[in-house]
Amino acid sequence: MMRALVLHHPYTYPRFEQDFMDRIAELPEFDVAPADLSALQVGELVAAERSVTLTNYDAVVVFVAFNRLRAAPALGWGAFSGLRVLMDHDIIQNYSDIFDPTLRGAWPPVFYRHGFDAIITSGAEVQARLNDEGVAADWVAKGFEPTRFRPVTGARQGVATYGSAYLCRQIAERAAVDAGLPLTRLPMVPYFELGAHLARFLACMAISSDLVASVEQRDRLAHTPARDVPMRPGLEPMAKLFEGAGAGCCPIVDDMADLRALGFRDGETALTFSTHAELVDKLRAGLETPEKLQATGAAAAALVHAQHTWGHRANALRDALMRRLAF
Repeated sequence: MMRALVLHHPYTYPRFEQDFMDRIAELPEFDVAPADLSALQVGELVAAERSVTLTNYDAVVVFVAFNRLRAAPALGWGAFSGLRVLMDHDIIQNYSDIFDPTLRGAWPPVFYRHGFDAIITSGAEVQARLNDEGVAADWVAKGFEPTRFRPVTGARQGVATYGSAYLCRQIAERAAVDAGLPLTRLPMVPYFELGAHLARFLACMAISSDLVASVEQRDRLAHTPARDVPMRPGLEPMAKLFEGAGAGCCPIVDDMADLRALGFRDGETALTFSTHAELVDKLRAGLETPEKLQATGAAAAALVHAQHTWGHRANALRDALMRRLAF
């Protein structure tokens, strides 16, 4: 049987990644432990809470914040000769300026400097681009925890949005608000309460689009009608796609290629768009037929609970490592 160690970021407050780690830890092939970030600063791979011997494992997966790895000196792997894997949920930023344009192209140099053999990324398009650059990559999409996000009976109305207010999301939200559509940006709530808040809504935005305007031109976008701001679908869906769907909301999402591979279909398990004008028109039409929008949310919930939980992702990670190791 394969034996793998996952050294993950030591989370200080509840995050969805903790649910992912918990599901991985349930599999007999894995040991899971928080990394010692102080040791990482000097290039050492050490668990924070107990002693681990890397040579006991066929594969070691490092899943810590990229800025920590970027700042660390080259990792010392010692006598470990197994599979060295970098897992990261933010590699979309290697190709997109959704958050920080200075991160474009930042991942491959860090990957090579630390002596990794392969990457686990959360986007299929990102995986393809890495492979095209000669970086061995596998795809394990983001997911959700079904005990926290589940559809409940009761009245639903309006559209929710939440999470980091990236500019692409601000513009999509402004387009909806300018059109007079009932959009609610949820305040920061404890992660454990998020599912209950989402379950009150008919739909949930899960935007990760790219803006066509250059970074230097984006200050001007505040003076452009939001529905006219040019965009293109993003590279990968975020966790909120699965969280909102898990709570029974119809996902409102830019029409990225990964959606089809994940089983999402426009008008059946999501409402997808490729322009802000299309977003407004489809959302308005959906809200005019709330029973259909609610049925789409129910279908989305059935899809993600059947195929896209963190338990499914833990199994996908195991399978990706086993393929690399030829087990």
